[in-house]
Amino acid sequence: MMERKDWEKAFDSLPQGVKSAELQSVLRQVVSVTAANGEITDTGASSVTTVYARVSGEVSGTACTQDLGEDLSELLETARRDGSCTGGKRLTMQGKEQMFSGKVETGNKASASELKQAALQLEERLRTAGDFIQQTSVTVSEEEDASQLVTSNGAEMESVSRAIVVSVSAQAEMDGFGCGTSFEMNLPGLESLDIEKTVRETVERLQLQKEPESFTPGRFRVLLEQPVVWNIMLTAWQAFAGPKCQNRTSCLSDKMGVKIGADCLNITDYPSHPACGRQFAFDYEGTPSVPVKVMQNGVMTGMLHHLDSAEAFSVPSNGRAGRAPLLTSGIPNQHTVTPAVWVVEPGNCTKQQLIDQLGDGIRITDSYDPFHCLDISSGHFSIPCRGILYKDGKPVKNIASIAIHGTLKELFQSVVAVADDLMISPFIMTHAYCVGAPSVLVSDLVVSGK
Repeated sequence: MMERKDWEKAFDSLPQGVKSAELQSVLRQVVSVTAANGEITDTGASSVTTVYARVSGEVSGTACTQDLGEDLSELLETARRDGSCTGGKRLTMQGKEQMFSGKVETGNKASASELKQAALQLEERLRTAGDFIQQTSVTVSEEEDASQLVTSNGAEMESVSRAIVVSVSAQAEMDGFGCGTSFEMNLPGLESLDIEKTVRETVERLQLQKEPESFTPGRFRVLLEQPVVWNIMLTAWQAFAGPKCQNRTSCLSDKMGVKIGADCLNITDYPSHPACGRQFAFDYEGTPSVPVKVMQNGVMTGMLHHLDSAEAFSVPSNGRAGRAPLLTSGIPNQHTVTPAVWVVEPGNCTKQQLIDQLGDGIRITDSYDPFHCLDISSGHFSIPCRGILYKDGKPVKNIASIAIHGTLKELFQSVVAVADDLMISPFIMTHAYCVGAPSVLVSDLVVSGK
């Protein structure tokens, strides 16, 4: 993290024309252990620190570095110079009294031996869960995120959070048909890892995969299992982003206060969640992050805001200023809105109760292509998936190479019931935020295929 003497020196003599400045250090440390075939096959440890600078005044700009030897005064000058080259407009910065203050720390640090034991126990239990299982792999990681932000107006804040991420992969053969599954879980600590529940979940995902048969497309009552809802919500949060609603590139731009979903549908973005472990105490503008209820009983009740979008809607920022997560190389430095722990609130019934209500319909068990299947501006989605056709509440045959189609508003309004099987998983690859989803029963959905 940044040394006080270094940032005090940098703020003592700001670049010419700069009226205010911010420096933020973001440290991510990951320790991971992988088990397969009854032994530890891989261990890893990484530590990456990125320092971001923002300056505002006659010319405004941003800069970032992962060179920990770089002088912070030079980093501020780089931000000013880059702003001069690009015609950077004045950045919105708030006063010290509106910013987060102090330090918060959550999560107990796990030892390498504890991670190893957890990985070995889960992998062994999964590998021996049935003769049909051919190959298993389990990775247990501790992710520690530390953020320190200081400003030239005297604000200081720091947050440290630790979470456990469990990655499970299994391959099997069911009646001569090869199948596989993989998923990740975000947990507050190793004590929250329920090995038997995780094994049951993995085995069920494998057992549901059988050789697919032909299918006639149409409109169906549909059960969307947790992975499918997670896939949709991984992108759907953007429809509730203040900047997109402001520039009318969201399908929900004019829907505040309007009933857009079923009574049983509630969606919240949390700065922290007891089932998750990750904590986002403040955003990159220093604003305290608060829970945002974007949908209550089907009514759109909120948006995710940074300072600029909040000002446009004449509301306080709720602390969602972030930097666009990248799936490619490079340091994310684009000013944007991002969620924290984005959750479809669980209901009061079990998934089995939703299956019992399915009748003649389709149980969608898996889906694919999370980044290209949903158009935020129109709300239209077309999601490739696979599942099981049901008749009179009984499974008839497996179907694959199918897709579900519709719009977000149609989907939200068609939700009949929500299960209690909430699982929170990290954003793919970068783990920049988390998404939590349960299974949901939908009254009517277009399903294509052959």
